[in-house]
Amino acid sequence: MTPMIDVVFLLLVFFIWTASFQIPEQSLSSSIAAPPVGQGAAVETPLAAEDDFDQVVVRVLADGDAVRWRVNDQPVDNRRQLRSRLAAIAAVRRTAPVVLHPDSDVPLGAVIATYDVARLAGFASIQFATPAEAP
Repeated sequence: MTPMIDVVFLLLVFFIWTASFQIPEQSLSSSIAAPPVGQGAAVETPLAAEDDFDQVVVRVLADGDAVRWRVNDQPVDNRRQLRSRLAAIAAVRRTAPVVLHPDSDVPLGAVIATYDVARLAGFASIQFATPAEAP
């Protein structure tokens, strides 16, 4: 009788642990869409650019005396747009690492300001890209 009670308790603990993972799993977005009733083909929904990324790459470019940015190869004109774009990405996935990739002509102050904008947007992991060395 005692081994059967032990097995029942082990099963109970197992089901309690696995049941706790169902809530976060169901809240994840999925790109699989159910077909409409009466049709056999699935309806594809286009994903936004911010939904499909592993990391956020912010290029800091020198354009004469001005500084320009590119977030995941999309141009950004000013610092206010940069902050709103990074805040929108952080709302989707705050844990994505941000990679700052400044040109060699960009002043250090502009790079630090870009770092601050990424921090204020809510990202915790901010990395710097290094230039590739020539062989």
